[in-house]
Amino acid sequence: MTRALTWRDLAALPRLQKQIVFLDNVLRLTYNPGLFSSSLLSILTTSSGFCTAVNPIESDQYPFLVGQAYQPSDDHSARVTFLAPGDLDHEGYTDLLAYMAARAGEAGALQILAEIEQNSLEYTILTRAGYQAYAEQQIWRIPRRFLYGSGKKAWIPITRSDADRVISIYQRLVPPQIQRVESPPAGNTQQGMLCWKDGQIKGVAFTNIGPTGILLDLVVEPDLDGLDDYLAALFFHLPYRNYRDIFLRIRSYQQRLASALERAGASPGPIQKAVVKKLAVYYNAKQTFQVQGFDKQPDVTTPISNTEN
Repeated sequence: MTRALTWRDLAALPRLQKQIVFLDNVLRLTYNPGLFSSSLLSILTTSSGFCTAVNPIESDQYPFLVGQAYQPSDDHSARVTFLAPGDLDHEGYTDLLAYMAARAGEAGALQILAEIEQNSLEYTILTRAGYQAYAEQQIWRIPRRFLYGSGKKAWIPITRSDADRVISIYQRLVPPQIQRVESPPAGNTQQGMLCWKDGQIKGVAFTNIGPTGILLDLVVEPDLDGLDDYLAALFFHLPYRNYRDIFLRIRSYQQRLASALERAGASPGPIQKAVVKKLAVYYNAKQTFQVQGFDKQPDVTTPISNTEN
């Protein structure tokens, strides 16, 4: 029976360490945590946003299936961060994923996302659990020998006053089927940069910076001239670039960016599918009623679930 991870389960995690499969590129590329450390976080503090679950199975090789979901406090989307073991096609994964989805829904998430290598075992497992693909993508790795240029092209750090500009260019350039799942990452704009040309915004870069790497999501005008120079300038202005690996997440509609990265000597990763599962949200609602004739009395707060009429 699927349940939350407990202290007694930690001793068995090292047996699964080499079989962990990460389904969240931000966590994998910017933090690169181990199975034990990422699982321990969900036990130490309930406010971390991490939910780690196990599903005991009858197997001589593995004690259980384990998976984790994460929901940031300011986001209505949760993410499947990892599954393990990654070499076992077991029907118990369906119950495990359903458990994590239910916990995310109870916490207020409207959907749960994952990023999976195309035609992989994990893609089959999540499809079976009701996940649907909404985007195709590749992760490109920037070589250490990359020439960052002189930085003459304008990339300016995003400030709070740029929120409307960020939303505008995002809504204009990102396909609707992706916008229906991924809203503009306004909460992360302090780590982003805007591309300016002739007094107009021509692109935006959203950055996720962690201790081990930097993951960029880049949206630019399809007719932007000198794209190679603007890419070089972006990396020139990027903080911490000399101390961390740099990755770009390129969606299938951004082939022009992919071509520019190929000319620069960047290395593409395997084709991935971004998938989503819509969730039913559970509300612990309370309604305040003001009774006529008692205007000067304190309001009576009654849980809806306890009302008889």
